[in-house]
Amino acid sequence: MHTHKISAVKSRMLAMFAVILSVGLLIPSAHAHHSYAMYDGSVYRVFTGVIVRVIPNAAHFEFHFVPLNEKRDALVRDEKGEPLVWVVQMESAGEALKQGITLESFPRVISMGVHPRRDGKPAGDRGDSGIFQCPKGSVPKQGMHCDSVESSKSFGPGALPKETYKAKASQ
Repeated sequence: MHTHKISAVKSRMLAMFAVILSVGLLIPSAHAHHSYAMYDGSVYRVFTGVIVRVIPNAAHFEFHFVPLNEKRDALVRDEKGEPLVWVVQMESAGEALKQGITLESFPRVISMGVHPRRDGKPAGDRGDSGIFQCPKGSVPKQGMHCDSVESSKSFGPGALPKETYKAKASQ
């Protein structure tokens, strides 16, 4: 009789485990995801700049860069005279790797389009923009981008988008 009770308890525990496991499998995964609502997907800013930091997060590949001025002979600086660092988030590090983007291969001077943040902070999302590397030791001519430089290299699909950003009168 005692073994009958133990069997009944085991059966109930097994049934509960099966229910919990089934419910767990049916609930959609709560994967961490990045919201792109903070970026204005209707606007592209096109930059040529110098990479200062690369962060290959699993959720998204991120890099920090300082834009070059239109003459392509100096870094853009903020009101305090410090280099104006932009943060760009892209696809996952795995997807970036498929496009040939790694810590070792990532170019020093690049051109790319960015969907800027809606709040005006210097950050954005790559969207579908191509990324172009200027050959080592070179920068594009005034007002041009790396895709115009002979022997430039493309990372991933896409071309440089057309600049659609319109600066506010107060800027």
